[in-house]
Amino acid sequence: MASIVNFNNFSFTAEQIRDINELVFDELLHAPELSYIHTLFSGIVYDKEIGFISGSGLVGKRGQGCSPETQDWNINTRKVLWQPKEWEVFIDECAEDIKSTAAVYALNKGTRIDDLTDTDYMAIVVKVLTEAVKDFMYRLAWFNDTDAKNYHSSSAPDGIITAGIDTGYFNIIDGLWKQIFTAVTGGASNVTIAANAKTTKALQLSSLTADDAYALLSDMYYKAPVEMRGKGTMRFLVTQSIADAYQQYLTGKGIESTYKNLVDGIPSLSFLGVPVIPMPIWDSMIQSYNDLGTTFYKPHRAVLVEQANLAIGTPSEEAFGEFDIWYDKTSRKNYVLLKDKLDAKLLTAKRIVVGL
Repeated sequence: MASIVNFNNFSFTAEQIRDINELVFDELLHAPELSYIHTLFSGIVYDKEIGFISGSGLVGKRGQGCSPETQDWNINTRKVLWQPKEWEVFIDECAEDIKSTAAVYALNKGTRIDDLTDTDYMAIVVKVLTEAVKDFMYRLAWFNDTDAKNYHSSSAPDGIITAGIDTGYFNIIDGLWKQIFTAVTGGASNVTIAANAKTTKALQLSSLTADDAYALLSDMYYKAPVEMRGKGTMRFLVTQSIADAYQQYLTGKGIESTYKNLVDGIPSLSFLGVPVIPMPIWDSMIQSYNDLGTTFYKPHRAVLVEQANLAIGTPSEEAFGEFDIWYDKTSRKNYVLLKDKLDAKLLTAKRIVVGL
């Protein structure tokens, strides 16, 4: 079995890499913290309803004098059902697989040589795995679909997951994109992005112009319910492709287009005072996991929404980083386990505008 860290790219001799701490981490694209984009609900352990009060009927008529009749009046309610599903990350490593690599210098000595749990090698594994789990959370919350299927060009194209990718990474829950697509089918406000309908990947990615991006944001803004616009908490979440095109529009008009940090390093532009937050993790996942061969499945996407409407439910927020790491003396393998439950909900389909 190969080691978790790929050492095949390094020539292992006494005079070359002797300390795995010399390895330099590439600057890779990773997802922002869930709490920056979503509202987190903890304590969601099993199926649980959220109740909403959603307005009421009319009140107030002309005064009636003596023996008045009461007026019919009701408070409207609705519910959303949490259905968290269990997920896990479970990997193993045998020290035997790394004894002929540079990692040998990171091993314990003597009888504990096969125990990697407290070594620099395991520290690197956990560091990289922590970032991979953050990416997984976005793949789970946004791109999962309990009916996930691979795309097959030779048959009815009923799947959108890139051919050859294990759909087991995509079918744990019905994620936010599936819920948003369903909301659009059901009549939620939406704007069509013409570039998505182009017949090749190259045309899809090159056809979105600066004017298109501005028109998209403008159409979405003015389609937003007055309740959203009046509250002042809505924000655009957009693929990097749309953010880039919008920045080009601003630059072309001589308008200051500098990204500003919205919170904790999350960059955003602005449209009529509404933050425009690029989500490059969407671009990366669409092009990696929604590859239909000739085209991508809707490579340009935008959502105008309030953070409170994008909900993530878990038993505990802390579980995301609580790795259980142990060494089994019998098998001489080292194990890393992380598991919990999660569900994602678009709480109110009426308070969203979608660009697809």
